[in-house]
Amino acid sequence: AQVRHPNVLTVYGADEHDGRAGMWMDLVRGRDLETILQQQGPFSEREAVTIGCELCAALAAVHARGLVHGDVKTRNVMREEGGDSPGRIILMDFGSAHEASLALTAGRGSSVGTPLAMAPEVLRGEPATAATDLYSLGVLIFRLVSGRYPVEAATLDELRQKHECHERASLRSLRPGLPRAFV
Repeated sequence: AQVRHPNVLTVYGADEHDGRAGMWMDLVRGRDLETILQQQGPFSEREAVTIGCELCAALAAVHARGLVHGDVKTRNVMREEGGDSPGRIILMDFGSAHEASLALTAGRGSSVGTPLAMAPEVLRGEPATAATDLYSLGVLIFRLVSGRYPVEAATLDELRQKHECHERASLRSLRPGLPRAFV
């Protein structure tokens, strides 16, 4: 509720009613980017750049308030229905968010965020930071244009091992037609 930005879902408050916690926020009509990706296939580099710029602005607003999102991924970004043109991009689901001064980690015994979208240092148990949000944004853009994650694995241990060995999918191999500057 501390962040007011056109690319961040507006939360107006939270309360408890009949023993259940709830929040009230803007109603956004649209689809999350993962749903769009699954239905329409990979995005163009131009569209991915536009989305990336809007999400950079959203994260700048979040980080300016001293917060870390902690789970930037395609399921947590909505494209608002926009008539004939692509709609506004909205960062949502702050369930893993925390103040940047707090050291919330995804240590070996806990899970904060989505492992395939996490920065390697978070997977090692270090705290999520503004920089790790930006890493996750890079993963999101990679996913948008390729339909894949740059580092894929079946288990957390395998994922950590691949990060340690710098084993990554090549965007150039997955989408050879993408402009060099984009890649």
